[in-house]
Amino acid sequence: MRELTGAQVADSLGGLVSEVDRAALTGEFAEALADSFRRSVSTGIAGWRDDDLAFGRPWGFEPKSLRVPVAIWHGAKDRMVPFQHGRWLAANVNGAEGRLLEDEGHLSLLNRGDRIIEDLVELGTALT
Repeated sequence: MRELTGAQVADSLGGLVSEVDRAALTGEFAEALADSFRRSVSTGIAGWRDDDLAFGRPWGFEPKSLRVPVAIWHGAKDRMVPFQHGRWLAANVNGAEGRLLEDEGHLSLLNRGDRIIEDLVELGTALT
């Protein structure tokens, strides 16, 4: 990981990358992700390990207790996080708006970045 290049990102993720995600992993996006991966392990893997361990531990709050606007963006072709988890969050976060997309994966959602930003602005406006 410490010397990963953009051209190597998809292969380094192996089976975690669906075809739609592999198609998204090109050019500047692949280089930015490789840079992010390199930085994430630059001082060791403790942070990465802790992030993975958090998946199986209590979060310290119940999702139904959230009282702010939330949009859940999740792609059905995501091989990194089960689509059922996105469905569960959309059903269990109070007032969440599910953006559960059949044709997207984990990384390919960034192709919808403009719409995600619009969502953030709309949700933020609802707070004021």
